[in-house]
Amino acid sequence: MITLNTNNFGGGSVTLKDYQSSGLCILNGKITVDPTQSAYMAATRLELDLPADFVMGRSAMSTAILVSNASIYRFGTVLHCWIENNTLCIEKLTAWDTHGTYEIHINAAFVTRGYRGTFSQTPTNSLSILNTATFLFSQYRYVEKDDFVFFVATFTKFPDYNTQGQGPFTLELSGFASDVLVEIPLIVNGSEYVSGQKGSMLTLGTFDNGNLIFSYPAGATDMGGEDSFFNFFAVRG
Repeated sequence: MITLNTNNFGGGSVTLKDYQSSGLCILNGKITVDPTQSAYMAATRLELDLPADFVMGRSAMSTAILVSNASIYRFGTVLHCWIENNTLCIEKLTAWDTHGTYEIHINAAFVTRGYRGTFSQTPTNSLSILNTATFLFSQYRYVEKDDFVFFVATFTKFPDYNTQGQGPFTLELSGFASDVLVEIPLIVNGSEYVSGQKGSMLTLGTFDNGNLIFSYPAGATDMGGEDSFFNFFAVRG
């Protein structure tokens, strides 16, 4: 775990799970942003100072996910995120500022900027869904290492708010690491356009003891179903 005590947007301290090596760093955690702060209004990008001994000084571009508090639906989008001069930098978007405090979720890998070595394909692990009456993969890729996992999945069968309600729901998996505890955004955009929609519909889920648990916001409609997906790195242990 690392703690980031200083930032340029008027936020509090942020604690992130971390895996660090010279060529690959993984960070997991949530940053809360208050767009009414004067420091936030003045910032052109969001910056958080990393610990002095953080191993990677600068990285190639990675991603974070903005999760707003817009109405019932937590609309959001992907943000650029990178390391520069021992600072964690995040793209600033103001599209949801009028809805108040929002969250930025980081479940990302950072690789060294300017790498010119060789690349090799990473072996993948197989997973099985135990409750296939509710969930079914369209495609997925799961990588399990000693210190972290990577998991991206798209679904042909996924809970639909219109027919299955708010939940909670549990994606039961066989083969997923049991020592991963991470909260992730799920992209659950429905088939219909919601008036005033900016970005994609999101809800939050938690991987715990090898399974994903999540619910939909109360009062929402047309969330989930086919083509729902997620994509994340997570530190083990």
